Amino acid sequence: MAPALVVLLFVQDATTPKRGGLGSVVSLALVAALAVGVGVFGYRVVWPDLHPKRFAEVVPGKVYRSAEPSPAALESMVKERGIRTIIDLGVAPEGDVRDRRLQLSAQALGVTRFKFDLIGDSTGNPNEYVAALRIASDPARQPVLVHCATGSQRTSCAIGLFRAAFEGVSVDEAIAEAKRFDAKPKVDETMRSIASPVLKALREGGWIEGQAVPRVEPTTPIAARP
Repeated sequence: MAPALVVLLFVQDATTPKRGGLGSVVSLALVAALAVGVGVFGYRVVWPDLHPKRFAEVVPGKVYRSAEPSPAALESMVKERGIRTIIDLGVAPEGDVRDRRLQLSAQALGVTRFKFDLIGDSTGNPNEYVAALRIASDPARQPVLVHCATGSQRTSCAIGLFRAAFEGVSVDEAIAEAKRFDAKPKVDETMRSIASPVLKALREGGWIEGQAVPRVEPTTPIAARP
């Protein structure tokens, strides 16, 4: 029997008037406890699956941010926000089950996906931030979703640099926003150290000297079964 039907039958039975006041009180208490349990289950299990952590609108209708989205959450964002491009800042290595899930989800939804290999604490090759921000600011690629694993470190750094480059926000303001998304002190350090060369590269259309130039192209489609 389906869980929802079980709950419905239980509630109907529990709320049907019965002889004896104590039995009615106990039944109502059980119904209340069941309702709380269902609510907690929904909040802890269902909600995160449909709504990725730290989701936010960066530029209305153009740029969004989040933690790693589930297939259901990504589908919801594509339908509701029209996401055309995903910028994955490095959730998992190629071939990993999480990477495959993200790739297959993007393919199924017809979304272009770009993947970079920044380190979880927000460090890494700053030219990858340059490349990611060029994609995010390209009207032909928008609406864009920028994400990493938790949506706190790499994503906060990328969005902070985006705001500094294209919205004239100061680095201090960008860092303050990053902290609201649970960014750790390392993001502050990273952003301050690379903001100037990243913004210069974006203005001039080049790359940061002395750093490897990343390959910037959509991820390669994969088969559902390797």
